[in-house]
Amino acid sequence: MFRLPTSLPPDRPPTPYLFACEEVSLNRLSPMPRKKSAPARPRTGNRRNPLLHQAIIAAATEVLAKEGPTRFTIEAVAKLAGCGKPTIYRWWPSRSALLLEVYDQVIQKELSPPDGKDLAKDIAAALKQIWGLWRKDSSGSLYRLIISEMMLEEEGARYLREVFIPRRQAFTTLAFQAAKDRGEIPPGTDIKFLLDLLYGYSMFRLITRELYDDQIPDRVGATIARMARSGIPNSAGTQRSPRTKAKTSLLMPGQ
Repeated sequence: MFRLPTSLPPDRPPTPYLFACEEVSLNRLSPMPRKKSAPARPRTGNRRNPLLHQAIIAAATEVLAKEGPTRFTIEAVAKLAGCGKPTIYRWWPSRSALLLEVYDQVIQKELSPPDGKDLAKDIAAALKQIWGLWRKDSSGSLYRLIISEMMLEEEGARYLREVFIPRRQAFTTLAFQAAKDRGEIPPGTDIKFLLDLLYGYSMFRLITRELYDDQIPDRVGATIARMARSGIPNSAGTQRSPRTKAKTSLLMPGQ
């Protein structure tokens, strides 16, 4: 887990970046030998090239660790990854979206899948894992910063709603699906509704920094599991409206 610097030296000037992939300064003197440019990567249009994707994520992780979230820029990532800014913006709509993916990859490495034997215990275990990560190192602070930025933009809110949150909820969905498969909860249970309740409460705890009571995850897990066992069917009220469906079609290419 990377640690973010709490502050930078006051006399540190902003780093000037030169992007050979976008613009070239003909007047720039080069007293030092030029580094070899990054090897050309195959173009894939709006589909993500896995090699380039990982190069960008690795570069973003390095820039974040060195500069911190407030000095994190797409320009620095593009220079380090050896690509153009348009490539990054084609796959991530903003600086915050790229930061969010860096955060997500770090979190994924730390989480263990549910046991799949008891829904209440699986939910509680998942909450304890993620809350434990939020309250140590830099994960919680970084996530709060990213969310606060993305909430202020329509594009950012849409990315959270349509891309990131469903991806994160997919991890907990494994526990609900296992409970459904073994007959612990009814087949028609509205899992998405229960996930939204769980995710919303967890975000409330993150924002208010109330993550230190280890008994709360057990209570939340027992409550959500009890609701699921009682049967929470899909209803017309939980279906997306035509307007929401229309917005869904606005997903960025390549997602």
